[in-house]
Amino acid sequence: MAVELDVTDAAAVRAAVTAADTCSAARRLTTAVACAGVARRTAALTLDARDADAALADLDLTLAVNVRGTFLLLQAAAAVMAPRGEGSIVTVASTSAFTASSTPMLAYDASKGAVKMLTQAAARELGPHGVRVNGVAPGTMDTPLMRALGADDAALSRMVQSRIPLGRLGGVSEVAEVVAWLSSPQASYVTGQLVVADGGWLA
Repeated sequence: MAVELDVTDAAAVRAAVTAADTCSAARRLTTAVACAGVARRTAALTLDARDADAALADLDLTLAVNVRGTFLLLQAAAAVMAPRGEGSIVTVASTSAFTASSTPMLAYDASKGAVKMLTQAAARELGPHGVRVNGVAPGTMDTPLMRALGADDAALSRMVQSRIPLGRLGGVSEVAEVVAWLSSPQASYVTGQLVVADGGWLA
């Protein structure tokens, strides 16, 4: 069940979780995935006042969606899962949670570092209630967001050749498979982890 909503709106997130948990008498929410995210290719540290204002606006938006949105989903999902003593919550971080981007994306990098810590801290807090919290950290993926950041085919080809041992960009389905595994009984003793899916970028 995919839900489109404003993830920065606490009431909307709680309503979406409630709807997912009560969509039928035979179903209840067992897995929640916080996958909304934004990224802007903006230099945050600049001496130009106009650029500084724009960078601050980007920071506010990025932290609101990537960090606040993840926090609200964790909070709402935990509220319905913890009383039952079971459940899985998966966040979407990035390799930027471990190393800064190669182009200026300070706000994005900071937000994904925060998602990493949200994941680990929530795993500690919710573990005693039987709720597992993990994350996936994708590398450079072939997505509309990547294209929207202005990466053309030539730039992507150079990046693949110089940085990715597997020699190609990742696909959305490959990240989905990690999420599915983290949510499955096969990962029943896994919590507080960020599984990196980056083709070897960080190796």
